[in-house]
Amino acid sequence: MQYLIEYPMGKQRLETHLKQIVLNTKYEYEDGRISSLELVKAVINKLPLPLLEEYTQLLFLPLVLRLVNDESKQCRERVGECITLLLSRLSTQVLLSLYEYAERWSDETSGVQLRRTSVQLFGLFVDARLDFVKKGGRAEALVSHLSRTLNAEIADVDHTSVLIAKEWEMIYFSLQTFEKISNALSPLVWKELTMWTSIFKCLAHPHPWVQLIASRTVHSHFSSCKVSQFEKISDNAASVLLKIPGSLFEVTRNLCFEINSEEEHQSDDINTMAIKNLSWIINVMDKYPSLCFKNEEAKLAITEADKEDDEEEKVNNSPVTWLITRLSNIAKKRGTKRREAVFKCFAAFVTVCDASILCNHLELMIEPLNRVVVESEAREEHLMFMNQPTNMNSSEVADLPNEVLQLLEDKCGTEIFIKILAAIKSKAREKRDSRKQRIAQEGMQDPEAAAKRRITKQVKEKSRMKRRINERKIGRGVFTKKPRHH
Repeated sequence: MQYLIEYPMGKQRLETHLKQIVLNTKYEYEDGRISSLELVKAVINKLPLPLLEEYTQLLFLPLVLRLVNDESKQCRERVGECITLLLSRLSTQVLLSLYEYAERWSDETSGVQLRRTSVQLFGLFVDARLDFVKKGGRAEALVSHLSRTLNAEIADVDHTSVLIAKEWEMIYFSLQTFEKISNALSPLVWKELTMWTSIFKCLAHPHPWVQLIASRTVHSHFSSCKVSQFEKISDNAASVLLKIPGSLFEVTRNLCFEINSEEEHQSDDINTMAIKNLSWIINVMDKYPSLCFKNEEAKLAITEADKEDDEEEKVNNSPVTWLITRLSNIAKKRGTKRREAVFKCFAAFVTVCDASILCNHLELMIEPLNRVVVESEAREEHLMFMNQPTNMNSSEVADLPNEVLQLLEDKCGTEIFIKILAAIKSKAREKRDSRKQRIAQEGMQDPEAAAKRRITKQVKEKSRMKRRINERKIGRGVFTKKPRHH
């Protein structure tokens, strides 16, 4: 490296050395490519500016190809660092010529790969030279382009094949670039309502990376909002929620959708962001419920999926009641990670909400918490009755619900907490007795249906026992390959 920089050599020889260094970034093995990219980064950092600008094309285009085509995440990160460093050192004139490349590639007549590459490059331009992007109306034009791109992609996306195809990538990189602009120029992006409408839809996108970056962007916006200024709706409003009627309800519904995903698709990062957003939303819902409605006459829509079949309670139009009811119903379904996310959400509500909000919805929160505690105790009693060792995981499952119950008791007061808890246990007992009585009556009135019920129960029990046996085997390492010693 020192030889390349300081030793006198002709133009052709220097160009040959640089081409060889760039060519090494295509090395077969990942470690070799990482080493060559580190060398490229050092060359970009050490070359005098006149030489760097002279050989910019030789470095820039191959690095862009590596950014798009390399299969290794570490290599792509290194390539991004190299391009960012290169852009940060160039003069405005040379930088403009490279920016024009990205603009030509972003044209609608270009192929999908070129358009996706341009979106990635725009993000690197924002990272490296924000001052350049802010000049000449480039930032406004870029936000408008991202809005059109994202809107078109969401309309055309096929959710059935999104996890196996590359349809999510354009959406992801558009959101990534928009997030960078939003962090640096937040007043600018607040005016792009079409973009925010698309971001709110991305919260329910099937790909987890898209969900995560959309949640992160929404949380960044919420964190910068001043709730005290929500009374007035104007062009300089405190949040896009004031400019898009009903958007607060859409965001809340999509965040609940994230938490309600199947157990194998649960993500701690996505759930954490959803909990942070919902903790901010619940207070806004309580103070300004009208933000959840598209117009004054509209009523909050509660789908049949949000209600239990045996619920007889009247549901009012309070957005806070809808939210806590939705989370409560999500936690009623089995799933350790899903329930854990809901209970952490309840714990966050205890921290940020007034006691009056919690007291009005205490029954909705205590019911799923008590259900998990009772199930855990029943499981432990069954293991003790069968003279089997107690499973530590079964006892740990009840730790979080018990902690949240304690938080609720401390916040709302012992008297009201114990009263509601006793009512919930009595209601659960009555429901259990009624179900047993209904099954007994079915055995006498419809023996065929009763037999089918028993067969179904036996099949489920066999499946459950088989799953438990496999879990114990995996815990003992039965299915792992043991090393062979010669």
